[in-house]
Amino acid sequence: MAARRLVIDLPVRNEWSNVELLRTAVLSCFAAVFNDLDSCRAVATVISELMENAIKYGSWGEPERDSLHLAITGEDRRVLVSVEHPVDPSSAELERLQQTIRWLSNFTRPEEAYRARLSEFAENAPESGISRLGLARIAYEGNCAINAEVNGRMLRVSAEMRQ
Repeated sequence: MAARRLVIDLPVRNEWSNVELLRTAVLSCFAAVFNDLDSCRAVATVISELMENAIKYGSWGEPERDSLHLAITGEDRRVLVSVEHPVDPSSAELERLQQTIRWLSNFTRPEEAYRARLSEFAENAPESGISRLGLARIAYEGNCAINAEVNGRMLRVSAEMRQ
């Protein structure tokens, strides 16, 4: 059988309702092309988490830059998900994102990072109410390597899923 490949490349309005719409649509597309439903669900989780982060932390003050860009390439053994959106290069959230990605790279396995973040959240949840679990969760559930690149006022966060 020939190798299967799925490519999705979309500009998306930065609206919360689009997160679930795209999660469901991409899950359906991947399920139609690939057999492994658990992996398809993991892809959908990665997409929704990266889109949520883009909407939550993007710099949406300029009307001409009101959309984010979602790109997904799926192959039999690899999926690359990329979300690009406007960002304030001097924002604390961007620095926090970069720190989290560096922190994740210190672990041999994504599961270790996820467990460490869960423990940290359990200890600090009453005080902050902020979990910061998202990237650790998708690294673990999607078996991802996560990267971020800033180009001017645009941020691209990519997750490469390996099977």
